[in-house]
Amino acid sequence: MKVLVAAIVGSLVLHLSSPEMRCQSTVHVPVGVASDWTHRHALFPFSGNLAVTTRLQNDPRWAQNWFLRHRETWWPVRPRVAFLRSEEDQRDWNVSLGKTTFEPLFDYTFDITPETGYGSLNTTDELNGEYMATVGTLAVTAGSDIGSYTLYPGGPGRTTSPLGSFYYDDLLFPSYPTLNPPLDVDGLLFVSSKMEINIWGNSAGNYSYYDSASGGAYGTQLTETGTVTFNVDPDGGQTYPAKYVFDVTASPSCTSDFVVIGIPAAPAPGGQANIVGYNNLYSSSAGTGYCSGTGPKVMFAYASGSGEVPASVTLSLNGKQIAYIETLLTGSSYFHVLSLGTTGTNGTGATAAVVPGSTGGNNALDNRLLLSPDGGTTNQSSTTAPFVDYTSNAAYVTTYSWASGGSGYLYKISNVFGNGTPAIVWSTKISAVPSSPVYDTISNKVFFTDSNGRIDYVTDSGSSPAVTYGAVLASGATSLNAVTVDSVNEMVYATFNTNGSHSLVVQAPTSLASHVSVSVGTGTTTYTGPYGVDFNNAWYTGAGTPLLYVAGTGTGTLPTLYSVGFNASGVLNASVASSTALATGMADASAVTEFYNAASAKDLLFAGVTNHCVATTGGGTAGCVMSLNITAGFPTVNASTTAIAATGGSSGLIVDNDSSDAQASSVYYATKTGATLVKATQSGLQ
Repeated sequence: MKVLVAAIVGSLVLHLSSPEMRCQSTVHVPVGVASDWTHRHALFPFSGNLAVTTRLQNDPRWAQNWFLRHRETWWPVRPRVAFLRSEEDQRDWNVSLGKTTFEPLFDYTFDITPETGYGSLNTTDELNGEYMATVGTLAVTAGSDIGSYTLYPGGPGRTTSPLGSFYYDDLLFPSYPTLNPPLDVDGLLFVSSKMEINIWGNSAGNYSYYDSASGGAYGTQLTETGTVTFNVDPDGGQTYPAKYVFDVTASPSCTSDFVVIGIPAAPAPGGQANIVGYNNLYSSSAGTGYCSGTGPKVMFAYASGSGEVPASVTLSLNGKQIAYIETLLTGSSYFHVLSLGTTGTNGTGATAAVVPGSTGGNNALDNRLLLSPDGGTTNQSSTTAPFVDYTSNAAYVTTYSWASGGSGYLYKISNVFGNGTPAIVWSTKISAVPSSPVYDTISNKVFFTDSNGRIDYVTDSGSSPAVTYGAVLASGATSLNAVTVDSVNEMVYATFNTNGSHSLVVQAPTSLASHVSVSVGTGTTTYTGPYGVDFNNAWYTGAGTPLLYVAGTGTGTLPTLYSVGFNASGVLNASVASSTALATGMADASAVTEFYNAASAKDLLFAGVTNHCVATTGGGTAGCVMSLNITAGFPTVNASTTAIAATGGSSGLIVDNDSSDAQASSVYYATKTGATLVKATQSGLQ
């Protein structure tokens, strides 16, 4: 074992240092580590097989994973002595991200003959299964009002339209005995310069369409007929911040280490940003952190393009560039590679943004590539995140359309990071709406789930690869969440919100030749989770009893933590091992995130819920983030569980370190409503 560990560490040094630098032993070579959503979905557990390790170590992502699993090797010049702090989580700082929410986006179509059309909606969770549309569009394609309209804000209480013609509340999925229709009798209001349009539903399962050009003067009145179909867009409003550490072989950097997050809001120069980053991270509101001051500093705040950035971003290995997808509510999307500016003004806040390379005299470079399989005549939306293969410097991205039952495309994009210009290498059509893609370096396959309830893949070979569709695992499921790939054991894990009766965790080999499905609660269409899985430290290290953890659906809308074991061959057991409720009432849950703290020898699991938090001591009774100790096995979760309040629940979490430096051991996440970026101290570090 010592020989194997020495070989691994030695290979990392060789892999992360250039030949020129290795010849200059007196020159310090910074080793940067990127932590973003992709490192939560492409995993490399320990293997005692040197042949497997040798094959994997050529992948820079494997080297990054090693450092992310061995944070005890970070910042060796800093002493790692016992650092006592309260067992209760603390919110070190939080910063507003502007007027936005991290909630699901909905696409919809309607056919209330002769009026037909489509549109998109941003939403905010009003709890108890209700969402309120906050921003949106309507395109009427046939009938008397052909044209484009904008959602008029209002709600959640009944509100009168500007012309006084309608009551409306802009609510979706109100509390009917059933969730059909998903609009109440007040419904959605859209306006143009000369027209108001009100679309609403009733308890009989029908819809109405009214328009008005002046107060009380109705032109079209179509009642109790037709259909309106809503679809939750891929990723279900889930996102992750991303963190970059400039050098894990020196000391923490207050200027170069940063956290970045995309924002699902339309950008405006001098106003709202859609991508923002902060440094001076290791500070606290009390001014007692490793970094001076009482909070983070804005490193950059950009108005990039004209659309939103609703999904996670992906970092380059040197931390100088960021890849992400911009989507427009009008139904098109762009892939971006943003080179961070080093001169001029790069924005001063989430609501004081600058245009990259334009306003403020900054030298940022924003390369923007239209995601269209035919160069522009086919518009494709995207609320998914890009996955970058560092070895080939290529990105894999997906787009979609809900028209005609749903379809999409998978693209390979070249020249992602560096000085080149990104370009589409190939695109391949998918017969359903796809999730965010995940690339497996061993099988050379790109995996994703689809809206027909399958796990699919594309083998990246040739100029026009085809899709291999897996078996239908969850017929009629609409949840579209990224898979998790174990590249060492060549296994794929996926989650589905319903197969008609249950929500599922599925394990399949990368060949998709077989699968194991495990029920983790009653199926639901109110939410689109479970949003992903994670594992205990024993699974990552191969020492102890491996367990999979997931925040399932419980009774359908009751967030519940489940653990699932494995047999001796590494195959998932067919039933759960343990479960416990994370909430006391109707709510959604975030994806779970595991972190092993070597300094305290504690295995921690972080989970968030949107409402009715079971932990009342620090989490209150609404949304919260909980820290659960899984060192000795399945945790006890009750009112005294360590937690902190999180308005509307949390996004995905990114973990910091296990340093004894003040404020250098934290978690980062966004609150879903109230839209803040939060840094919170991990619980119970010693």
